[in-house]
Amino acid sequence: MMSNRSNDLGASVDLKFDTDKIKLRVKEILNTDPVQKQAFMRHKKLKITLIAAVITLLGFATVFASGGLISYFNSDKAAEITNVNVLENHNEKIDISVSKYGYTLTLDNLAADDNFLHVFYTITSREGKIWENKNIDPFVSCRINGQIIGNENNNDMHGYYVDDYTYKTVMKYNISQIDVPEKFLFEMYSVPRVDVCSSYNDEYLDSEYLTLTADDKEKLMYIGVETTKSTIKTENVCYDLNQEFSYLDYDGNTAVGKITKAVFSPFGSQLVIHDNRGGQGAEQIMGMAMLDDNNMFLDVLETDIGKSGEITTLEEDNSVEFIKGKSDMKHFTLVPVKVLSDTKSSISREAGSYPLTYEINEYGKVVVTGVVINDGRIDVHYYKDGFVRHDPEFVFWEATGNSINFGEVPAVYYETHYDTNSYTASYYYDDYDENGKKPLPSDGSLSKETLEKRFTSLEVRADNDYTLDYDNAVTVDLK
Repeated sequence: MMSNRSNDLGASVDLKFDTDKIKLRVKEILNTDPVQKQAFMRHKKLKITLIAAVITLLGFATVFASGGLISYFNSDKAAEITNVNVLENHNEKIDISVSKYGYTLTLDNLAADDNFLHVFYTITSREGKIWENKNIDPFVSCRINGQIIGNENNNDMHGYYVDDYTYKTVMKYNISQIDVPEKFLFEMYSVPRVDVCSSYNDEYLDSEYLTLTADDKEKLMYIGVETTKSTIKTENVCYDLNQEFSYLDYDGNTAVGKITKAVFSPFGSQLVIHDNRGGQGAEQIMGMAMLDDNNMFLDVLETDIGKSGEITTLEEDNSVEFIKGKSDMKHFTLVPVKVLSDTKSSISREAGSYPLTYEINEYGKVVVTGVVINDGRIDVHYYKDGFVRHDPEFVFWEATGNSINFGEVPAVYYETHYDTNSYTASYYYDDYDENGKKPLPSDGSLSKETLEKRFTSLEVRADNDYTLDYDNAVTVDLK
């Protein structure tokens, strides 16, 4: 499955990046140094996470609601994919380990609700360092009651090395478009890097509602778990809706989309959008302003949309995530944006004293609350005050008037902090060559000490030449 998946990655990224280099990263990942490897491609916040890990478990288990702390978060390398406290309070502790092909897989925790399924696991290599173990395949497929969980819309994946022999991973799947009962069968599997499974192919394993035989399971790296989402049932609020809206598709024709569901839960809030334009309706919603019943702006998060960009008449559902909204809202309003020109504001402020406020336009501001510098990396902590369309871009300037460059293919990652409704934008050095990750430049230009001296001002670039079209706003009743 690796070749097909890596080709998909290369075809999906923003063209300003070298797709051949991205494919090389995927194919060479098992030979690279033990550091977290992520390349985040801007446009729709598409994230390509490069990890040397895979779920490889044979057998079947029944999980009972027991709760338990999630060991994944016992490190500052862990990414905050959902409010950590919520995840700690609403999860199933599994703690099942199986050893095979020179490594041990431990399925640590599962956490599910009507919006998201979180899968936490640990891999420990017993035959050399983890990135040297050639049996580990970095890709896995997951199913709920036989239905495959797609990875095209608002899913996430993160991992980090605990040490040379241990890797921890979390997968966050968007399941808002799947009708998941309180109790369900969760399955995951991968084709191991051994000849015994050479007869399998992607088309077979990616078939919908696939029933794996006992012989299939013996050949595959497989786990089946009966689990439940009942631990957070009382905190889930789901509204079934039938709200239509009009928009112009990529050909300039008027199309109609439908908001079919609004889901509020401790793991996040989403709108489910139905259209027959390959996700263009959901992409339209993602670019709108959203207000609650007190006319306060909510933040609509940028995510990847399933087949967005394809000209198709297939009917499908996609989800759009938002923060700051409350389940007891009587209604919310979506306001279209009239783009006047394709321009961005460029506002620069002297660094060093925070907060720094950037007035993007009459509708919203970006407020930078702090900047943290480490070797080869700068993290910008910020939040949005009002409506700011899309994720802002940050530029780091030197006193000489030159911007700081983080390598040939700099990595950018936007992390959402659900407990504070804020964000962190991370810019970091992530260059690779045929031998793996390149070390930081030998001249010390990206060391922590040098970056602190070089960085004198912070620029924010964001879309600003637009107006909100209140005349064509859509109000959706929830009561």
